[in-house]
Amino acid sequence: MYAKCGIISDAKKQFLELSMKNEVSWNAIINAYSKHGFGFEALDLFDQMIHSNVRPNHVTLVGVLSACSHIGLVDKGIEYFESMNTKYGLAPKPEHYVCVVDMLTR
Repeated sequence: MYAKCGIISDAKKQFLELSMKNEVSWNAIINAYSKHGFGFEALDLFDQMIHSNVRPNHVTLVGVLSACSHIGLVDKGIEYFESMNTKYGLAPKPEHYVCVVDMLTR
């Protein structure tokens, strides 16, 4: 709710207070940061998610690719896109391709 309203600090506070963080909670905070212009923070959260042994899913990668697009990290975004299948076993969906097109046309 906080993230949807753009109150990122409160969303992060609620996220940090969660005792059990799963892919849904990680996706919510990563996508919130990405959507509201905090791309570097979104990527940092993605790294934390991976180090917490929570496996990313399609929703996670949309947030990550969008973050890369918004902060101009084209090469890094392409790396994430290419790793979807090889590293995470996720076949890209149309929304991932949209993020790549957005990345390449900014």
